[in-house]
Parts: sequence; C-alpha cells; structure tokens
Amino acid sequence: MQIHTEEARKLSETENRIYALSAWKESPLFTDIERVVFAVTEEITNISNNGLSKKTYDKAISLLSEKSLGQWIMHIVTINAWNRIAISTKMKHE
Repeated sequence: MQIHTEEARKLSETENRIYALSAWKESPLFTDIERVVFAVTEEITNISNNGLSKKTYDKAISLLSEKSLGQWIMHIVTINAWNRIAISTKMKHE
C-alpha cells in the first residue's frame, strides 16, 4: 500500500482522495468510472464471494467499452497475483 500511495502523490493525486479511498462508496470525490473500477476490483479480488456480479459487470460495460473492461480485469488479476507472491514470500517494501 505504501508504494502505491507514494506513486499516487508523485502523479499529483490529492491527499483528500487518497484518504477517502477506503470510503469510496460514500465519498463524492470519485467519478462514476472510478467507482465502477473500484467495484470491479473488489469483486474480482474477493472472487470467492460470488465473483464479478452481473450488476457490476453491466454497469462497467455501460461506462467502459468491453475492451477497456477486459484491460481493467487483466490489470486487476495481475496486481492480485503480484500481491499474493509478495505476501507468500514475506516481501517488504523498503
């Protein structure tokens, strides 16, 4: 998490939005597209809780193209794979 926060700051992300991430569902600071990407990310990351719901999938398709959603899904599963490797090997960010 620390590495992502540092990178977000370098890319000029605001502190308010960084702090509001854990409350993205309630926060007015995120766009509809960001919200649907967060929802897709949560549902895919927690795949054992029924996977990507039809409701979220349909909302994502309505805001993103099918190709863009496919690219987001690849980003999500790749990051999840790296996170699982890091956790399994007890990797630490310097």
